[in-house]
Amino acid sequence: MTSQTTVGSTSLSKEPGPAPVPPSGLRGHPWLTLFAVAIGVMMVTLDGTIVAVANPAIQKDLGASLADVQWITNGYLLALAVSLITAGKLGDRFGHRQTFLIGIAGFAASSAAIGISGSVELVIGFRVAQGLFGALLMPAALGLLRATFPAEKLNMAIGIWGMVIGASTAAGPIVG
Repeated sequence: MTSQTTVGSTSLSKEPGPAPVPPSGLRGHPWLTLFAVAIGVMMVTLDGTIVAVANPAIQKDLGASLADVQWITNGYLLALAVSLITAGKLGDRFGHRQTFLIGIAGFAASSAAIGISGSVELVIGFRVAQGLFGALLMPAALGLLRATFPAEKLNMAIGIWGMVIGASTAAGPIVG
């Protein structure tokens, strides 16, 4: 037996609605989400520092000037930094998951394009594109963590996410 209250012409039931259904399979699992976003941000931060070791080889192979080599590094970092706020707004508007997936796909495609580029101008252009797609990943990763983790475990997840960023930034020159 349920009790009902009438407010105006609307009847309000005090019976609880259906219980939320736990996620089935692997979709929505907090630890897998953390792993996925950690891989994504690792790619972005690693790529910011790994190129420093490759710059002399890039300069030699493509006949690039010192200014060109600086643009290869700085074009990526500038595009990443300048577009972070806009990328965060896009994630809020269109969904963090969608934004993250577009960022991953674009980052991977621009990385492949850099690998087959034959001129320094193309490398610079694709590095800028890589920075733009990387900017889509960073705020979307935090949005995904916030949506997936319960409040009592969110700080731990963000701490692990930050640790991955720090470690991959430091590892760039070593890996390079």
